[in-house]
Amino acid sequence: MTDRQVRVTFAPGGRVVHVPEGEKVMEAAAQAGLTLQTPCGGGGVCGKCRIQVTSGACPATEAERKLLTAEQLQAGWRLACQTAICGEMAVTVPHTSLFADGQQIVTAARPATEVAPAVRKVFVRLPAPRLSDGAADLARLEQQLGPLEADLPTLAALPHLLREGGFSGTAVVADGRLIDFEPGDTTQQCLGAAVDLGTTTLAAVLLDLRSGGELAVASAVNPQTRFGDDVLSRIKHAASPGGLEQLRQTAAAAVDELIDRLCAQAAVARGSIYEVVLAGNTTMQHLLCGVDVAALGEIPFVPPVTAGVMLRASELGLAIHPRGAAYVFPCIGGFVGGDTVAGILSTQLAELPGPVLLVDIGTNGEIVLACDGAIEAASTAAGPAFEGARISCGMRATDGAVERVVFEGDVHCGVIGDRPPVGLCGSGLIDLAAGLLEAGIVTPQGRLLPREELPAELPAALAERVERDTGGQVRFRIGPKSTAQPPIALTQADVRQLQLATAAIRAGVSILLRRAGVASTDLKAVLVAGGFGSFIRRSHAQRIGLLPEGLDHRRIRYVGNTSLAGAKWALLSTRLRKQAEDLARRTRHVELSTDGGFQETFVESMIFPASA
Repeated sequence: MTDRQVRVTFAPGGRVVHVPEGEKVMEAAAQAGLTLQTPCGGGGVCGKCRIQVTSGACPATEAERKLLTAEQLQAGWRLACQTAICGEMAVTVPHTSLFADGQQIVTAARPATEVAPAVRKVFVRLPAPRLSDGAADLARLEQQLGPLEADLPTLAALPHLLREGGFSGTAVVADGRLIDFEPGDTTQQCLGAAVDLGTTTLAAVLLDLRSGGELAVASAVNPQTRFGDDVLSRIKHAASPGGLEQLRQTAAAAVDELIDRLCAQAAVARGSIYEVVLAGNTTMQHLLCGVDVAALGEIPFVPPVTAGVMLRASELGLAIHPRGAAYVFPCIGGFVGGDTVAGILSTQLAELPGPVLLVDIGTNGEIVLACDGAIEAASTAAGPAFEGARISCGMRATDGAVERVVFEGDVHCGVIGDRPPVGLCGSGLIDLAAGLLEAGIVTPQGRLLPREELPAELPAALAERVERDTGGQVRFRIGPKSTAQPPIALTQADVRQLQLATAAIRAGVSILLRRAGVASTDLKAVLVAGGFGSFIRRSHAQRIGLLPEGLDHRRIRYVGNTSLAGAKWALLSTRLRKQAEDLARRTRHVELSTDGGFQETFVESMIFPASA
């Protein structure tokens, strides 16, 4: 691998990324927001990650020659986990290779896809009233659509709407409720939005409720971060005078802005969105709804509500159809929220042969273990280090972020956007820490060694990167030396922040496995969720202890943003929405803070594994 960045274009959709030459297509796809199927963990033996290189194909690998025919190879078909990028490349990803499609609502008894949303639109032509047919307006509609309920504003408007359209038009029905009667045939415009309420990042997608197709995607930093970068800080702020309403308005305005961006991308009107489904951790969901979260900050951390909540979108401050609905996901417990339920749903965790571990790596790390028919879930405060916060040169995964670090005699960096580096994002932080541990520059205890204590066999290029800042503190420089601005470097304080974040996840995993009597090597699969999780290198995450060490890395699979995926599923299927409610009730919440062994386990987890 070199430092040279090359352009890779993914179709359909035209997503473009710039990645280091030599990187695998699988990694580039993740950077483009495409999560591919990897049942074999990227070992090149299952063939599920097939892609077609339409321009810039490299010679096939031995693994590809075993799984693909000569004709397929000639046509540019490759395995994303095996094919290295050797220059500017154009890649087509078939829907069968995408994790979201391949895993979508699949069991032996039902089809591979399911689109049965709460909202449906039906164009009707009704007979006009006459003396021999004096049926009421609503009853006239029910003769074609079945029993309907309607609120007072809808009933008040119905007579005029029916007569204005000559008793023809489009009925909009949501879960048996008539919410509008629109002039003409508007059945082609039936949309919904799914939203992931992340502590640090918000993400949303606009869906066609007729086909289930994705029309637009948008994301943004959660502006609540200015009140604190973790949920406890926001719970504290909510307790201050006017704090709760301030947090509610901030979240609502941010989600509404995402909806505005979705509509602009798809060139559609807000009024054609009839439902929004939202999933986030327990605190984020309650804050959006304006519900007091004080009890979440006190033992025993009891949430006001765990069931899913159906509201008018206007009650949340979301400007979609005037009578459009908002569904907020059910929660499991105090800090295990709707995003975890969405993850269990979208991965079909309960149906997989176990034991299986789901780990959502983010500001709040959620861990779920499915074993022998039981599901247990826990949340741990990992903090925002993996999002680039609290790291001296940390930043989000945007242009200029070092997202990959390779140790080959010296340090080689991959930078997002093919531009000079300006900081270090989470995936690069993990790469860097793993490399420093392997080189002996950082000890298992987390000490960043000064130059005079470095291993004698360390390459000179690496040793020269160990230096002291103006205050005499040791740091490891990954960027070029500069007199104009501080260099991009990892400090001792940064290593401690990484240890704290890693130990939180690691301790939670250890406790759930211990409760179930399961060794990490017994796990059939580890599913790594979260937008950030899709970018980390498995072996490096294992090297620092973030993911279970000793486990064959082929059992570790990336599943992308499962919170957003679960919200999409619940938007597209009322049956799956009910399944989410059932999963939330079925899952047992494990409160780590009250576990007698948590503190000891956490302290032990602060020590990095001695070796890979």
